[in-house]
Amino acid sequence: MRRVYVIGFDGATWRFIRPLVQRGEMPNFESLMKDGASGELISTVPFQSAAAWVTFMTGKNSGKHGVYMFQDYDALSYEYVGRIANSRYFAEQTIFDIVGKLGGTVCAARVPMTFPAWPVNGLMVSGFPTPGDTPDSFYPPELREQLGDQASPDEQGDFRLLTTEQQVQALDDQMERMSNLINRLMEKQYDFFMAVHRVSDEIHHFFMGFVDQRTPVYDPQAAGRWGDVINRFYRKMDQALGETLERLGPDDTIFVISDHGGNITPPRQLNLNVWLAQQGLLAPKAQAKSFNERIYALNQKVMPAKLRSMLRRNLPKGAQGGLKTMWRALQEIDFGQTQAYHFPMKCPPLAGIVINVRGRQQLGTVAPDDYEALRNRIIRDVLELRDPHTGEKIVERAFKREELFQGEFTERSPDIIVWCKEMYKEGPLAQGPVVGHVPFDELRQVPGSHDEKGILLARGPGITAGTTVADACLIDMTPTILHTMGLGVPVDMDGRVLTEIFNESEREVEELDMVLTPQSTESFLTQDEENQIKEKLKGWGYL
Repeated sequence: MRRVYVIGFDGATWRFIRPLVQRGEMPNFESLMKDGASGELISTVPFQSAAAWVTFMTGKNSGKHGVYMFQDYDALSYEYVGRIANSRYFAEQTIFDIVGKLGGTVCAARVPMTFPAWPVNGLMVSGFPTPGDTPDSFYPPELREQLGDQASPDEQGDFRLLTTEQQVQALDDQMERMSNLINRLMEKQYDFFMAVHRVSDEIHHFFMGFVDQRTPVYDPQAAGRWGDVINRFYRKMDQALGETLERLGPDDTIFVISDHGGNITPPRQLNLNVWLAQQGLLAPKAQAKSFNERIYALNQKVMPAKLRSMLRRNLPKGAQGGLKTMWRALQEIDFGQTQAYHFPMKCPPLAGIVINVRGRQQLGTVAPDDYEALRNRIIRDVLELRDPHTGEKIVERAFKREELFQGEFTERSPDIIVWCKEMYKEGPLAQGPVVGHVPFDELRQVPGSHDEKGILLARGPGITAGTTVADACLIDMTPTILHTMGLGVPVDMDGRVLTEIFNESEREVEELDMVLTPQSTESFLTQDEENQIKEKLKGWGYL
């Protein structure tokens, strides 16, 4: 069995790596590009860490493993209230389990979505999101005590509550802790070792506003002070990678990947419920404008930035959860008179639409025989939707869910997935403009988001040096890693082996007649664990 190492940099993007490599500031990334294969790694839909990392671990699409977002929203519920997705949904059918069942040892360090940790043939330290320092984050449980201070979680609470200086310091500390943990765990050899750094995602979420002038929150003066933070952490990532490379033997293979890329939070929003109402497909409840709606309108049209900020600071704590909390109250829909409605994807620029089917939803209105025709009509019309301010088309693509997902959990997805152009995100309003500005305060708090373009680098025996990878997807990584290790690929995986990165003699793929299924898809998190994780996810804009 050939030894493989995987180092993940959550959200890392070539947008920042390539210029730094060209300037000689990321020598370890540069060496992997020259001596191995590299290219873009296309993420999942949605390109959010929950779905992405689980898809990586299983080699299966969300329709099979059941994870679409951090919160398990019920697409058929009118309340969008769901459990926190966690490892119990898919444990025992991951690459860690496959390698272990075939006799290999594994070590998983801070891989997202691995809480609670589960029994593997080796070690596991759970990754984001976790409720904190809990024994359930470690396998075996005694590992927590053995690691000591290095067992501390690599995640913060609500990052939005920190000053910029505090955010930088917190990320510095996190990077150091994670590097120390990796070095400690690599003191022992495993057949399959994987660790994921999260700093690369966090710097995009909170510092993109200092480098990208397309966002309304860009401030040249602040950019002068904080504009190099992202590059500085990419250089730190290169140093951390170098420490890992020093520990590899000549027969070892390393993959460096990210689960998605980074981009700004789109500054404009598409209120699909308003558009659906205009199409005669959604019925807002007949009522006067609420206080929240008047506040939203005031925030959008009248209130200066300083006054907006003052209002937010002086609102009661329960109302400070951003205007998002207020927006939810605006989604007042008469579902008994509605044929289709917006479903939150929480992953700009994606949005969902659900058909209100009679016999499927409690207040369904659309006859099952009319379902397909209505989906076709909505897809046709939404692709023609234009921004009234610019005249440009808003929607890039639109999919029926079965075009993206296959499996028993496909019904957890909305019926239609709308992929907007990159400067647009889903909006929550049921009344008001179809297209509007994202409130400044929301952009200021979390100026960065994701895109679908991650990174892939690979080096090792049998991998062709200097190869540029095209058409590689995150779902292909587990089949490719198993192939690299000399193991077969389970027949029920959706991904493919990236044979193009290997020498001719290494391209023959062996199928493995192994089908792994989880014991249960029940959540099994305590209410306290759920609440703690939800608070962390809110701080990142995921809920």
